[in-house]
Amino acid sequence: MHDEHYKHLFAFPRMVEDLLRGFVRGDWIDAVDFSTLDKLSAEYVSDERRSRHGDTVWRVRHRDAWLHVLVLLEFQSNDDPDMALRILEYTTLLYQELARNRALEPDGRRPPVLPVVLYNGDAPWRAARDVGDLIAPCAPSLAPYQPAQRYVVLDERHVRSDDAVERNLMAAVVELEQSRSPQDLQRVVTALAQRAWDPGERKLERVFAEWVWRLAQRLAPGDMPPPAYTLEDVRMTLEERVSEWPRQWRREGLEQGLEQGLEQQRALLRRLAASRFGPGVAERLERVLEPIADPERLAKVGELIVQCGTADELFARANAAQVGETPRRN
Repeated sequence: MHDEHYKHLFAFPRMVEDLLRGFVRGDWIDAVDFSTLDKLSAEYVSDERRSRHGDTVWRVRHRDAWLHVLVLLEFQSNDDPDMALRILEYTTLLYQELARNRALEPDGRRPPVLPVVLYNGDAPWRAARDVGDLIAPCAPSLAPYQPAQRYVVLDERHVRSDDAVERNLMAAVVELEQSRSPQDLQRVVTALAQRAWDPGERKLERVFAEWVWRLAQRLAPGDMPPPAYTLEDVRMTLEERVSEWPRQWRREGLEQGLEQGLEQQRALLRRLAASRFGPGVAERLERVLEPIADPERLAKVGELIVQCGTADELFARANAAQVGETPRRN
């Protein structure tokens, strides 16, 4: 589903423009006429009839010639050590397709290509960015015969954007990918909802709303209404959902009997912590929750899970607040 939302986002020329303007460096961008962005088919069949699929391909006028922008969307949790080879293969198949369709330059040459990889894995991208780095060293006289091509990587989880979300929608994608709490998500959604969307961008706004709704299900687990139609709908639903958690936990504790309610609260908190910070955190949190026999103090832990951006911050604040301290008995 995440992959499909990315493909839907990058079916809009505005996303490609904001990607190039905000995250791809080079003076050549000043000479691009973004009004000429034209989406091409990303389905290729090689001369050997092997079907291949590149995620998104656009072309745009650069001065008086076409520039083909090959946008490869990568969604693996680990980077691909053979990405440079894949880029080279996609580029070759693209050139074959252009030749078959008689879409070469007037002098018969191939247009330049800009390969871009969008990566949203947790670990930093470490794979070679030039196919030449995958080739063993050779004699200087052999070097001119080796293939050479670089690609651009936008490592979304680890890049910093100087653009505001309201001005650059690719910056919004980066901040959404870096959101680690419902509060992070709310901040980005609020900025997007307040953005002055052009009348022709309503479909793009809907794609953002559906994607953010999916992210909200991961960061704010629980029953949520069907996907909203607008970002304002998502913002209000997320705000209501987060504010309801502590009250819901208190009600469940009172309605189902104290001990049973306490255990259910603890189980809910462990699931929430595992969803936010990983399964290992649940076991560690269990030691904090076990001695707590007060629903209000368990609710305080729930609030900390929602507020904190990392597991270390959660346990540091829990210890500082002494939420895990066993209450004294008279």
